[in-house]
Amino acid sequence: MKRLFAAILCLCLLAGCGRTDSTGNTCRAEEGSGGGDVSGKTEEPGADAGGELFRVNRSQAGAAPLLLAKESGGPGDVYTLSPTTVEPTLDGRSTAAMDLVYTPGTLLEITYGSVLETYPGQLAEVTAVNIRSDGFDDRCALYLRVLNDLWAVDEGLNSDITMLSVDLSQTGLSDSEQAAVAWVFGGMHDISETMTMSYEELAAEGYLSDTAPEVDGIPHWKDGCLFTITEQNGQDSIHVEQDSKNITGADPLPRTEEKSGAACQLPPAEAGQGQSDFCPVKTKSGEPDALQNTVTFDAQKWRSALGAYFFTDCTASRDAQGHWGDYTVGAAAIS
Repeated sequence: MKRLFAAILCLCLLAGCGRTDSTGNTCRAEEGSGGGDVSGKTEEPGADAGGELFRVNRSQAGAAPLLLAKESGGPGDVYTLSPTTVEPTLDGRSTAAMDLVYTPGTLLEITYGSVLETYPGQLAEVTAVNIRSDGFDDRCALYLRVLNDLWAVDEGLNSDITMLSVDLSQTGLSDSEQAAVAWVFGGMHDISETMTMSYEELAAEGYLSDTAPEVDGIPHWKDGCLFTITEQNGQDSIHVEQDSKNITGADPLPRTEEKSGAACQLPPAEAGQGQSDFCPVKTKSGEPDALQNTVTFDAQKWRSALGAYFFTDCTASRDAQGHWGDYTVGAAAIS
């Protein structure tokens, strides 16, 4: 009798574990769950109370969408957001009395329900946008200026291209920020096919010609141009052999005007609400940390082994508000 009862009990348990819920998911008792029911429901992105962090990569006048890069996100984490979606807050306080614009480099804390599957993705069902006054970093804007300056010099190298690649893998930008900068840069020059591959990756994917060891030719990219920025902080700077066309000195290059118009600035908060605090990295004594607020880098555009332009030993610093300003070029070279 006891054996029959045990057998019936086992059959009941097996039947219970094999049922499915209304979504078609098999209900299983997880380890440590005490046999409780697991619905199989997946939490929507951005559904947590605090939202998710995104950095403004580019803002435009009016109601044009913001371009956002997910903080510490992957190459696919580039999104757009309509600035008129909801009434934003600044550090949790109302911005109703402020003449508000979104400065590139600003962190936004966004609560949303879904993403429309385009590229960039479109954040939808947005319920909250909180502007953060901490964590500001507009290094994306700095490197976009460098890329545009490179585009403008010796323009014959890129005047007829139909694709380009922007390699920022050796910078402090996250994968999502790298992808966002590349996408903006390509759009500014009407290049629809924009990638984030390195020289080695382009060669491996077959974009470059005459790269095989058995071919006695000069490596080149017939239809495209590779733009690269490499940060040198903590490393030995890469120097290139210069010729009579080199430009030397430490004068900053003029800024290349962006097609979107003047740069946006986040205004100070209204009286009684406190000031926005875009501060650079500081030492324990409270002074700006010169090492962490200065970046040294090399930049180049490459079309072939005999067609390239270089900026070397470039230096940029952040000001007291945390903005990366104009940069200086130690030397420029052409091959």
